Amino acid sequence: MPFRWLAILVLGLLVQSLRAQPTTIPAEPAPATRAQPSAAAPSQEAQLRTLIDTLQEVEAERATLNRQLKRTADPAEAQQLNEQAARIAARRKELKISFEEIATGGASSTELQQQAGAAFDWQQEIEDVIRPLLDAVKRLTERPRTIERLRSERTLYESRLQIADAAVAHIEKTLAAAEEPIVKKALQTTLERWQDHREEAEGRLQRINAQLERLAAPGAPTGKRFALTLQEFSSGRGLNLLLAVGGFVLTYLVLSGFGQLAGRFAGRGRKWKTRRLARVTALLFQALTAILAFFAATLILYARGDWLLLGLLILLAAGILWGLKQSLPRYVAEIRILLGMGSVREGERLVYAGVPWQITSLNVYSTLRNPLLRGGALRLPLDRLVDLQSRPHAPEESWFPSRENDIVILDGDIHGKVLMQTPEVVQVQVVGAVKTFTVADYLGKNPRNLSLEGFAAPVVFGLDYRHQGEILSEIVPRLRAYLEEQLEQQPFRPHLKDLLVEFNEAAASSLNVLIVAVFTGAGAEYYWPVHRFLQRTAVSACNRYGWTIPFDQLTVHLPPAQP
Repeated sequence: MPFRWLAILVLGLLVQSLRAQPTTIPAEPAPATRAQPSAAAPSQEAQLRTLIDTLQEVEAERATLNRQLKRTADPAEAQQLNEQAARIAARRKELKISFEEIATGGASSTELQQQAGAAFDWQQEIEDVIRPLLDAVKRLTERPRTIERLRSERTLYESRLQIADAAVAHIEKTLAAAEEPIVKKALQTTLERWQDHREEAEGRLQRINAQLERLAAPGAPTGKRFALTLQEFSSGRGLNLLLAVGGFVLTYLVLSGFGQLAGRFAGRGRKWKTRRLARVTALLFQALTAILAFFAATLILYARGDWLLLGLLILLAAGILWGLKQSLPRYVAEIRILLGMGSVREGERLVYAGVPWQITSLNVYSTLRNPLLRGGALRLPLDRLVDLQSRPHAPEESWFPSRENDIVILDGDIHGKVLMQTPEVVQVQVVGAVKTFTVADYLGKNPRNLSLEGFAAPVVFGLDYRHQGEILSEIVPRLRAYLEEQLEQQPFRPHLKDLLVEFNEAAASSLNVLIVAVFTGAGAEYYWPVHRFLQRTAVSACNRYGWTIPFDQLTVHLPPAQP
């Protein structure tokens, strides 16, 4: 998605910006004096004098190294001297920067130097656009974090100063007791090195204390600073953001309103081909509307001179375009459907979630309807229809196997009345209880609708073989007459369409008669009572006319007995 790629890009730039954030602590001076630490901080003139003396010493060391480099012919020694010269040059540069900072009150000429003719760095350019936003966000929390960092550094350098003091004292004691010139020379060199460490720690502590005193000075309360920051944002960048969003929304709504008004006048009484052309025009107009609204927001930010928000808006547009590159084929398929040139078309029939639906409208959110379901209207996004396929609907096709208040039989044995059917569930009243099925489970039970076109109740009734001579001529007509007589007294008689009584077959143990009663759908609730009635009436006829009902028999033939 476009927003996901944009979020990843912005997050990477934020992390890189935080890593490259320059420290707010100025470069520390490196005094070279070997005076003992005093309780009071030296004056500015004394610090400058110390830096001048240290610079003179460094210049002397540099000149000495240059003379040695000119005289030496050993490559190894020349390399070692070059390394020392590089360290002295870096030391000399640091001392000059420290001198400038003390003399100017913290400013340095290096900040005024610009690199001419530098190569274009897109990461640096984007970082320059985002950095003002980061600075505005970090401004409220910069002071507490700086104080905490300086206190931590002060503890560290105080510990270093204690170690250096102890080491210098021990070296001086050892040097006073030493007698060998070589040992004294080595101890003197070590003493000078540790004195340098101590002086560096002292100078760093002095700068940290000065910064802590400046930061600890009373300033505006936090609530007041927050109110001032909020006021500045609302009158500056916040106002620009509000104007840009308002311009985008206003332009989009106005142009969309003109487009809908023109579409209503142009779409009246038009045929399908003209409607398709109107859809193409409407789609292009919507795209043009979005582009013009974007340019309106861009022009507002440009006129206000807010380059930060303008840069972020351009980054947002670039992220959206990059996301469209990945999902463009999918969008093309959706546009084909929207224009009526895809696999799904308006007015046709499709199957979604196992249920047939009629496509009443195709749009960004399409409408599907099923007239036999309660609440049978779905609003689906266009991407859900890309993988589906529709076809023309035949007038005799049903939209669902049942309707509410129909009598159905599920899996051949569950008989009940449909109370409610929605796109999600179907409720059936079964033997006084209400059972709820999901639509998929309901359709999976192969519902047989007795109320739709009626039903037939077949019964096979068997008589004994002793009635073989009269079953065709007397028993079948008499049984039919008896059934018709009894049916006149039943509540389901008005729903009877046909009654069939015929000889069915000569079975192994009986002569079977087939009884079939055909009813209309209005009598579907009597499905099981009809079956019981037919069985009961057949037995009653046997009792009245003396017909024998056989049972399963097994005849065993034995050989004759031997005398």
